[in-house]
Amino acid sequence: MYPAGNLVKLAPTVINSAVAAGDIVFTKQEIKNAVSSRGGCSLLTTVTAFIEGAATNDDLTLLFFDNSTALGAAIDDPASDITADEFRTASCIGVININGGTSTISAGNGLLYSNEPNQSSSSFGASPLLIKAEGGSTSIWVAMIQPAGTLNMTDTDSMTLTFGFQYLD
Repeated sequence: MYPAGNLVKLAPTVINSAVAAGDIVFTKQEIKNAVSSRGGCSLLTTVTAFIEGAATNDDLTLLFFDNSTALGAAIDDPASDITADEFRTASCIGVININGGTSTISAGNGLLYSNEPNQSSSSFGASPLLIKAEGGSTSIWVAMIQPAGTLNMTDTDSMTLTFGFQYLD
């Protein structure tokens, strides 16, 4: 295994059109080897996202889960379509918000987003984020919601995410 931690890349399937405020950008995707041992813990220290075709500095909200249970709403549906029972069953273990106004640079016909470890007191979801996998698993799951504005996608593979984990066990 990886003694100190791991970098995991993920290319979620997204829709090839605009995603409006409050909509789901992508549903749960598995992040394998987020922890080093089954049911273990790690720190999610960095998140980098490249979004091809993105032209505005929209915020991104990543939700993390310890199981693969469906959220109850599909890509491009409003996040408000997820019921409280569905959200509890989905088992959210954390959130990271990436501030598009201060945490992006233009790159390769798109925007490169990076999380900030020290956000202002009015921000939420800063890293590092302590995560724990469900017993018997080394994976966690991630979904994304567009909190405000409109995020434009050029095609279904417009997004690449890289997660940096520091193993704790």
